[in-house]
Amino acid sequence: MKIDYVIKAISLELEDGEKVYVGLNSIPAVIAAFMARDLYKRKIRILGVAEADNPKRIEISPSTGSPFFIEESPVMTTVDSFDLAQKGLLDVMFLGPVQIDEETNVNLSVIGDYFKPKVRLPGGAATAYIMPLVKKVILWNLKHSKKSLVKKVDFVTGSAKFSNNKVVIVTNLGVLKYDRDNKLWKITGLYPFSSVKEIHDNTEFTVKAENPQVIELNKDEEEFIKNMDPYELRLALE
Repeated sequence: MKIDYVIKAISLELEDGEKVYVGLNSIPAVIAAFMARDLYKRKIRILGVAEADNPKRIEISPSTGSPFFIEESPVMTTVDSFDLAQKGLLDVMFLGPVQIDEETNVNLSVIGDYFKPKVRLPGGAATAYIMPLVKKVILWNLKHSKKSLVKKVDFVTGSAKFSNNKVVIVTNLGVLKYDRDNKLWKITGLYPFSSVKEIHDNTEFTVKAENPQVIELNKDEEEFIKNMDPYELRLALE
């Protein structure tokens, strides 16, 4: 299951002391956050899942907004979480854009012309507001191709271009991190089934390899992911 490697790759990007906001319907991000906290024992605080504050346990359901899949949690409203971002106190946010470009712009709005789109996407919600404020943005995309990692997005829903935060892309082919000093993306992670060449061939903008780590999965990690997602809803995203 390739998506399990993506989940681990996201999890490895979370660090001790971080406040981690997970929005609606972000199954890979939800599992990854709990994996970092409960399996790897990272001291993180998970916010936003069903408006909860660091819930003890969850079981993946068709909607991460469902209040019935969390256990033992105080309430943390979305407004309160966004207030943390405004104050510079929110460390990590996840987004799943359809397009990402070489300048960290993301598109969750339309494919094609805005007024006559080929495809109308779900929309960005608070992407434009939070993306430049949060200390680390983790973008996940499970369809790595020249249509998703593009030279220039069709529509800028949000951007970290004018921020100084960290921006990471985790895809079904690997992990890329934005180097602000050189204004380019660096490949820092691969999977046993992917390669630097494959990422180069499927990315429209220039990327540079920087001693990428090969991300493997062990049985404990596989079992943790399976237990969190007993209905295997994550597989529908592959």
